[in-house]
Amino acid sequence: MMKNVLLKICIVGLALSFHSACTPGQDVRTTEPAIPAVESGAADAELTKQIAALCNDSQGEIGVTVIHVESGRTVNFEGEKKLPLYSVFKLPLALEVLKRVAEKKISLDQKIHVAPADVAPGSQFNADLWRKPADKTVAELLEFSIVRSDNTSSDQLLQLVGGPAVVTERMRTLGFPNIDIVSTVREYATSQGKPNLATTANLARLLSRLQKGELLEPSHLSLLLGFMERARTGGERRLRASLPLGTTVAEKTGSGADSTNDVGLITLPDGKGHLAMAVLIHNSKLTAEAQERLIADLARKAYDAFVTSAATVPGR
Repeated sequence: MMKNVLLKICIVGLALSFHSACTPGQDVRTTEPAIPAVESGAADAELTKQIAALCNDSQGEIGVTVIHVESGRTVNFEGEKKLPLYSVFKLPLALEVLKRVAEKKISLDQKIHVAPADVAPGSQFNADLWRKPADKTVAELLEFSIVRSDNTSSDQLLQLVGGPAVVTERMRTLGFPNIDIVSTVREYATSQGKPNLATTANLARLLSRLQKGELLEPSHLSLLLGFMERARTGGERRLRASLPLGTTVAEKTGSGADSTNDVGLITLPDGKGHLAMAVLIHNSKLTAEAQERLIADLARKAYDAFVTSAATVPGR
């Protein structure tokens, strides 16, 4: 008899506990456990040491951040230092454009008229796109901006969303206080006074949140990552250069007379997840080629370290 009473008390208690945890209007969510890492502390300490050794030979200012997206493990070298972005700014711009599409403020099919007078300074390769007046969709301008790093397309998109300050405000809203978009390409080319700036810590976190689907709708995320995977403005140099053949890299490069940059998502093999990686180099005395090799070496060190120490992501 006593056993039956105790059983009923337990059942009632469980029912009351479940009811209090699931009151009307509340969602019931389960949180996936953090993905374990194999000796991650020692592995991250060793990678930090290796990255610092490479960065100390940069002969200039450098910021590096690597985040293993699925576990959150992070390695930084001067990750909180703001450095010039150059064309890396087109990644936050693309995010702003796609957020506005999701908000139905603009449309990917919307046509923008571009006249020869609108052409921004840049490569002859891209200037050839605009020899004659053209009507391009927002989707086409976004593709040109990311895949070809076309400055004219980027300035047209900046104008469409309301200017650089609007992109910066979006970054603040999304939780990136150290991404500052302050100039169009044309404005910076004219004045050289106000570069767009960011920290590698904020850029890598933006990439990580992109990969996790936290910032864009699935169709827009697929569109953007597809453009970034097709981008070859860095050729097979920088992040891609020393990675195993066939490694998927979704990247956005940036280059200037005083800077060599690359940020991107690197897919690890065997279900090990993804790396969000940002490297900004400024005022280095190394040749441009040596700076690109440095970015490649940093990417390979990170890749090897996480392939060795990252646990397989469940479901992969």
